[in-house]
Amino acid sequence: MDIKLNNKPKKREDFLKEVVNPMINRRKELGLTQEDVNHKLGVADFLVAKWERGIRSPTAFNFLCWAEVLKGRIVFISDDDYKSPKDMIEEVSNDNSPE
Repeated sequence: MDIKLNNKPKKREDFLKEVVNPMINRRKELGLTQEDVNHKLGVADFLVAKWERGIRSPTAFNFLCWAEVLKGRIVFISDDDYKSPKDMIEEVSNDNSPE
């Protein structure tokens, strides 16, 4: 799982939609509960739930550790290379279409 970040200004809703929701999906794919992730990170009870609901935001360090627990990584890309998640899905769909 790669989460691609660009340096464009973001709103909280963007962060939740583009970053947190894929992390929630990944956590579920791995069969982990929020409690499991809290334990692996060594953070307070219910903190992951608060991150996932957008009530609190993780520190940069906790964000990197959260991705690691989910067997993912954070990748920074420049504006020139940025593609929206929708564009990436369309590109993958086009690559998989029969010739």
